[in-house]
Amino acid sequence: MPKSQIESYHTSQSELVLTEKIILSSIGEERAKILCKHDELKNVDAVYSSNCVRTLQTAKYLLEEQNLKVNIDDRLDERRTGKRNDDIYPDWFSRQYLDPNFKTEGGESQIDVQARMTEVIEEIVKKYKDKRVAVFTHGYAITFYLLKFCKLLEVDGQRLKMEFKDKIIFDKEINAPELIKVTIDDDLEVKDIEVIEIKELPYMRGI
Repeated sequence: MPKSQIESYHTSQSELVLTEKIILSSIGEERAKILCKHDELKNVDAVYSSNCVRTLQTAKYLLEEQNLKVNIDDRLDERRTGKRNDDIYPDWFSRQYLDPNFKTEGGESQIDVQARMTEVIEEIVKKYKDKRVAVFTHGYAITFYLLKFCKLLEVDGQRLKMEFKDKIIFDKEINAPELIKVTIDDDLEVKDIEVIEIKELPYMRGI
């Protein structure tokens, strides 16, 4: 069931579990098909995904197209938001980017997410030297990881402006999905970051 079709959800489980269980909408499925046919995702050697149902549903088209199996790792999961507290922190979106240590009760900070994302990505690079690996993760998780290497220039509403080696790589709201190419050498040094625009996927949030 996609988010757009849920009127209410009463559960004792955490919001993270709820997020993990929600499926892609029909539009999301179509966008996943377009993403997985992009030239940058051809001839992939391995696929990794978070534990989220929607992320796995996105990855499945690449798996089917190239006859691959997925490696599921919850270190690629989205940031744990913790308690909802918009009344206390109405600027929570910008604060999580501007203050790397900001987090709410039961949630994760930018630093927390960076640590687990770095750990799993470095493991992948060591295992698949000189290989092409597709990693299916989430908006906050990947942008927090990239901020380990990039400079945050601006947060305006939900629009991010980020720079890598004096090059603007991101100046927009996070799309669903995004295609980001990160080149990492055998010494675990990030050599290049490129956000690849897919004209067939205009901006759309929450699919």
